[in-house]
Order: sequence, then structure tokens, then C-alpha cells
Amino acid sequence: MKLNSITNRYIFKEMFVPFSINIFVFAFLFLMTEMVEIANWIVNYNLSIWAVLTIIFYTMPAFLIFIIPMSVMLAILLTFLRLSGDNEIVALKSCGMSIYGLLTPVLLFTLLGFLLTIFMTLYAVPRSKASLEEMALKVATSNMDIGLKERTFNDTFKGVMLYINKIDVKNRKLIDVFIEDKRQPDIVSTVVAPEGRLIGEPEKFIYHLLLSNGTIHQTNPKERSANSIQFNTYKLSLDFKKQVGKAAKREKDRDEMSVAELRQYIENYSKSDPEDYHKARILL
Repeated sequence: MKLNSITNRYIFKEMFVPFSINIFVFAFLFLMTEMVEIANWIVNYNLSIWAVLTIIFYTMPAFLIFIIPMSVMLAILLTFLRLSGDNEIVALKSCGMSIYGLLTPVLLFTLLGFLLTIFMTLYAVPRSKASLEEMALKVATSNMDIGLKERTFNDTFKGVMLYINKIDVKNRKLIDVFIEDKRQPDIVSTVVAPEGRLIGEPEKFIYHLLLSNGTIHQTNPKERSANSIQFNTYKLSLDFKKQVGKAAKREKDRDEMSVAELRQYIENYSKSDPEDYHKARILL
């Protein structure tokens, strides 16, 4: 009995070393796919190291639900390969210990890995996704140019469609800017400019697009009128307050909900929409 107890503790401890190494290696490999984007945030957008580390921390649970099972499997395999290579299994059998007696620490280690994966899946992943959304909102309000993408229509602001052909990150210039502004009643303004700059007031959640040497085309469909205005400098103000308020009050997505929240969501909201109901049931 004493031999079994000592052996079980020994094997259990032996599995922790390869398990820890596997977790580190797999996590590093997963993060390597995001390294270019992370380096871009730090170098070009002056995002603080603390903000980047916080974002990485919030993304880790989504990786760990895959990494933990793989690490447990490899830890068990590597541990028993080493024991077999060092003839320790033969020595234990010669002491009268059954080979099936070695399953106890393996089953316990597997159970711990299973419980940890369940915790990550049911609790950590939904919480981290919700926290990541909040973090992304804070980053966007202080570094809006992170959200701007080349050759992509951006409709973040209500009534304004923004398209930028090229972003000169080094000089913080926007090249070939196209804007469709529908904020004025009955008037659609189309602004085209060869270049511009984005200047922000993060504390007020307001950003200003300073455009140079462009043209404004205004049309009024009701009056069937149109006119064009050329400008040397034009400032377009974009208010981020409404977007911040909406994001703060938004309902959680299904993959951000805990099990209890998902059950309540299914009972209260999904019955009227069969497709949404089945998607929520699959997540649950």
C-alpha cells in the first residue's frame, strides 16, 4: 500500500513538468499567429504594453480550451515513455506492482485536466470575451485609427460611411478619402479628398477628420438639386458618444453568456426565432 501511494505521487508529479512545458509551447504557438498584429499595435499606434498584455490575457481562455486537453494527453504519453525508457516500469513490476495500478495517477491527472477545461469553457471564455469587448471599446475611444482599415467601408458612425484607400501610419495620413454623409435631413453629402488626417479628443469621445484639397458633392433628392463645392481644408467632426453608450448598454452575445444566462436567453428570447433557438441550444 505504501509503495502504491509513493508511486502514485511520483508519477503524478512527473506529469506536471511536461504538462507545464506543453501549455507554454502551445500557448506561444497560438500567440505567434497574432504577433504581427500585436507588434503593429505597439509600434504604429503607441498602444501601451499593459494594454497589449491585457488583451492577450483575455484571449488566452479561448486558446486554453484546446491547449489543455492536448497538453494532458502529451504529458501522460511523454511521462510513460520516459518511465519505460528508464526501465522504471519494469522495476515496479518486479516489486509486485500491477501495471493497472499505474492508472490511478493518470485518471486523477486526466480528471483535473477535464475539470480545468470545463471551467475554461463554461466560465472563463464567456467572461473573457465580454471583458475583451469592453477593453476593445476603451482602446477604440483612445486610438480610433486602430479601427480604420484600408479599402474597407467603415460605418461605425451613424449616417456616415467612410472609405480610405491607403493609410500612411508613419506620417498618420489618410490617402484618397471617400465619405458619404447622410446626417443632414434630405441632403446627401459626398466628400472626396486626396488626403486627410484624423485628430481625436478621446476624453470627449470626439474625432475630427481634417481633409485637404477635396470636393463636396451635395444632392437633395426631394428638390432634385445638386451642387459641388471645392475646398482647401474641410473638417468633419465625428461624435463617438452614442456608439460608446450603445456598446455599454448592448446585450451580450450568445458566446459571452454563462450557462445560466444562456438558459434564460433560450427560455425568454429564442422561442420566437427557431433558428436562433437551435443555435443557442447548440452552444448550451
